[in-house]
Amino acid sequence: MKIIFLDFDGVLNSDRYIRDCGHTGVVIDPTKMELLKRIVESTDARIVLSTSWKEHWEKNPAECDYSGQLINTIFARYGLEIYSKTPVVRPDRENEIKQWLEDNPDTENFVVLDDMWLVADFLKGHVVKTSAFADALTNEGAEAAIEILKG
Repeated sequence: MKIIFLDFDGVLNSDRYIRDCGHTGVVIDPTKMELLKRIVESTDARIVLSTSWKEHWEKNPAECDYSGQLINTIFARYGLEIYSKTPVVRPDRENEIKQWLEDNPDTENFVVLDDMWLVADFLKGHVVKTSAFADALTNEGAEAAIEILKG
């Protein structure tokens, strides 16, 4: 199984996009969703939420709060679905990803899409670093993710 560990803010939107939208909450740039869809379709990867927005989402849609339901609606609009989410493990996202991988040993390959600097040894060669201040996920980033997932 191939996995995309997905952050939202700084990956599926940028500071500029959020500012231009003029609202807060679940803000997702449609052009970034198209790039995510391209990654999924090119690799048959599954999406695992590593974003802080994961607290709103549950595998059982009836257990999602309003924001979680909105996330599902947005993803469904692009023919995408969320497979899972990382557990809450402190102190950081790297430990959450590591725990998820340990709990899911059938993972054959993975990529992390995030605007945070993630530098743990087990992540080397698996991170596509985006920029919240610039364009978030780009065509180049999507291609890099596809290459990582294809091995």
